[in-house]
Amino acid sequence: MRILIAALLGVMLAGCMAPTMNEARQEGPYKVLTSSKSDAALAKCVQYEWQNQPIFGGAPGATLQPGRDAGYTVFTEGSQYFVDIQPKGSGSEVKYYVVVGNWIANKRLSALQGCL
Repeated sequence: MRILIAALLGVMLAGCMAPTMNEARQEGPYKVLTSSKSDAALAKCVQYEWQNQPIFGGAPGATLQPGRDAGYTVFTEGSQYFVDIQPKGSGSEVKYYVVVGNWIANKRLSALQGCL
């Protein structure tokens, strides 16, 4: 009986898990933006802004890593909000992904737009 309850609880919790970054990419970006800045400069700006953006009295971290093919990915803890920044022409293209659509997503977007 305990095994059945544990298995049922595991299945229920699996349904509550947020999608992975790759699953969010497959669903498509929340916003696509362009910038005249280089991908590296833009990625550093977004990382800095997200790291220093107070949410609930604290500042959640933001991580910068090389992109899958080229460019960079900047993401927050839990990967609920992230951007893929790719070089495009003389500037860059930004794909902003939101796993949890709420007021924080809009605050992150505002900070991102300030870097463009």
